[in-house]
Amino acid sequence: MTTAARPTPAQMPRRRPTPAAPDAPALDPRPAHRKPWERAILASSLPGNFRFVAIALSTHADGRGYFAHQPRVIGLVHDTGLHVGQVRVALAALLNRGFIRQSPADGPIDTADLTLTLPPGALARARRDRQPTR
Repeated sequence: MTTAARPTPAQMPRRRPTPAAPDAPALDPRPAHRKPWERAILASSLPGNFRFVAIALSTHADGRGYFAHQPRVIGLVHDTGLHVGQVRVALAALLNRGFIRQSPADGPIDTADLTLTLPPGALARARRDRQPTR
């Protein structure tokens, strides 16, 4: 008896993000400064590989959250040592959660230009998590 091979992340069907509800707060279109963005990533509930890709991505950003040279998926694969599919899934999760913005918005993430952004409440959670408990 043989079992079918499990699909890789690259073989999984792509899911479009669900449209935001009309009463949901809009994402801040401005880029996020790198240091607060990194704190928010590390304080998030993202899986370890996703945070690893996010921090690798942030090393390419300037202090204001822009990229002079886009690292692209292949650059992040080289930086992290992860598989291409793992990096794509991590970037899709960061995009869906509002930690990055891509331009063009409907283009493939492999060739899109990225910008660091902070979702609503992420910075406040990061600051709250840094507060020492008494």
